[in-house]
Amino acid sequence: MAGIRALQKRLGKLEDAEKPRPSPFVLLFGSFDAWVEQEVLPGIESGALDHRDMVSVVNSLRAWEANGTWNANYALREYVTYFS
Repeated sequence: MAGIRALQKRLGKLEDAEKPRPSPFVLLFGSFDAWVEQEVLPGIESGALDHRDMVSVVNSLRAWEANGTWNANYALREYVTYFS
């Protein structure tokens, strides 16, 4: 009976690992757009961030957000942790 429970627990972990995980922007700010509004735009307006650079940075990070790069990073971290 304990073997079945252990197998069910392991299967649950595998199923949870396959679920998409939120990006750091979603975890910290609620959404990517909220991060841009709360951090990037005020930084550009104050002169702390260069508007020419930030357009490229925001576009690149938005592409990562859209194509699931964050999930690949989580998967790699889980793989390394599992086999360490």
